[in-house]
Amino acid sequence: MGLTSLSWIPQRLLTVHSSSIWPSAMAGRVMEQPRERSGEHVRDERWYRFLLEHAAQAWVIVRPETWEIVEASAAAAELLGLSELKGLVLSGFRRLYKLLQRESGQGAVRAETVLALPDGRTQTVDAQARLVTFDGTHYLWVLLLEPVNERGLTERLVLTDRLALLGQLLVGIAHEIRNPLAAIQLNLHLVRQSLPEDSECASFVQMALAGTERIAELIETTLSFARPTAQLVQLHDIHTILEGALGLLRTMLYNRNIVLQRQYASELPPVYGDARQLQQVFINLLSNAVDAIEGEGTITIQTAQEHAGATRFVVVSIEDTGKGIAPEDLARIFEPFFTRKPHGTGLGLAIARRIVIQHRGELLLHSTPGAGTRCLVRLPAAEERS
Repeated sequence: MGLTSLSWIPQRLLTVHSSSIWPSAMAGRVMEQPRERSGEHVRDERWYRFLLEHAAQAWVIVRPETWEIVEASAAAAELLGLSELKGLVLSGFRRLYKLLQRESGQGAVRAETVLALPDGRTQTVDAQARLVTFDGTHYLWVLLLEPVNERGLTERLVLTDRLALLGQLLVGIAHEIRNPLAAIQLNLHLVRQSLPEDSECASFVQMALAGTERIAELIETTLSFARPTAQLVQLHDIHTILEGALGLLRTMLYNRNIVLQRQYASELPPVYGDARQLQQVFINLLSNAVDAIEGEGTITIQTAQEHAGATRFVVVSIEDTGKGIAPEDLARIFEPFFTRKPHGTGLGLAIARRIVIQHRGELLLHSTPGAGTRCLVRLPAAEERS
């Protein structure tokens, strides 16, 4: 029984939302469409369909494998510049489906995908998708967030230029702060050494020193994001890089009572890149995983090999059992200086993503609030890099 052969008979039409933007349940009855219906049922069904089709969100429901759109809102048709979407076959949704399959159909994914439209145009859209089950059949529910057109690309270039200018300003400001900060730290250390260990003033000075160390850390993080760094590119075993990152975080993992599980592939091709930069990527991702876990928890690191046509990729998955990321935050997670941590800089993931892109790779985050987050780093195998 497909979606088009069903009738929704609302009972006060109540939509129940979870913490995500997706509805988790709807109050009502689904039944086979009868031959004769009362006027009230017909009116209710028409009203419900009107609400769905005229929703402000641009959404489509797609049948996997055939990629046929079985339902869509008017906003989705308007976004794509078409009068009607229902019945169209758009294979561009395959990319979103494959990303969800990697996550075993859990949670939602966000990515750009290219749609070949029936009028000959191609439209790249930023979309968020999840799998839904209706009457025992799986469907792909897609929110079309915005088209990525020439104007959007121009805006991205403008934003890139602004970030580059911001980076130059930050480098200058950071260097200006460094010297007086070093003098402050030196004098605070001298004062601290001259005070008795148990004096109240000593504790105040120690707090001031901790504050200056925090400022110094922010300066170094900002500089690492703002200034370009030269790459020392060589062949590397990804497991060696991972173990180097874990070695630096061993104390943090032990103190937090976090279980670390390694599920390494037995044979992986090497990757071509800068070991120090790639290690920084995994340090940032693992640190985020640790911060996301409240109390006891598990971090699982998996490595695998993937094929995309003739190209081979080395894939690293870092999955935690933490609190997860809210969908509205997931949409901004790679923005520089965006953070929900009380002591975060908001640059860790931005730096990680930039490094991965410089290595011609891909960094993806999939998260389910309350269930955890999974980070995927895909790097081209060394023999595939030209």
